[in-house]
Amino acid sequence: MRQTLILIFFLTFQNAFGQFGLIQDNEGFVNVRKTAMSGNNILDTLANNHIVYCLWPENDYYEVDYEKFQHSHSGFVHSSRVKFLSEFDSIPTKLQTKDKVIFQKDFVKVTITKVPFIIENNKLEYRKEVQSSVLIKINDKEYWGTDGDVPKYQYGQVTIEWGDKIFDLPKESFEDLFEPNFKQSYTTVSFDKGNNTLYIIGENSDGAGAYSILWIIYNGNYKSRHIAHGF
Repeated sequence: MRQTLILIFFLTFQNAFGQFGLIQDNEGFVNVRKTAMSGNNILDTLANNHIVYCLWPENDYYEVDYEKFQHSHSGFVHSSRVKFLSEFDSIPTKLQTKDKVIFQKDFVKVTITKVPFIIENNKLEYRKEVQSSVLIKINDKEYWGTDGDVPKYQYGQVTIEWGDKIFDLPKESFEDLFEPNFKQSYTTVSFDKGNNTLYIIGENSDGAGAYSILWIIYNGNYKSRHIAHGF
């Protein structure tokens, strides 16, 4: 019984914090505040459907990270103005193995694979420290998934079947992402029928390099990606 309660608590905690969400407000926008309270502390405004990554709650607010004008920002947004992407219709898992996961429902099918990271096929850049060297770039890019160590796995392909249309996400949308996690609940797919939008989310890491990736597919076409530091 105690183990069951611990599991329920863990799943609830995981689903409540560290999640991507959409701004949803009757006025069409929301204020981003400097502190978790109303008053003369407005930092920014975000329009409806802007993607935010919700962190720890405080009072009735979420601390959020978000991107705007190609820069990262953070602040506090009232919890009633955020809809988690996990609240949309879930696309269930049809196949799950160590190296592949498939989600399918109605006219949508998503297939994601991972492959071993082969050192010889990549350019690695290190920073020398007193007693060791730390990996800082892979193929001239900063990367996600480890904290200075060589990755073990990387994404192979992300394939979308949308009705009669089949396409792969562009390589640049995942070539700097490593250590994909295909365990249950760590990679998920949700569908927003109202906006005809598919959300593919991965909670990945080797432990120290935790991050969250969100790919957005709108009307059968790849739209964008969003990355947030994990816990």
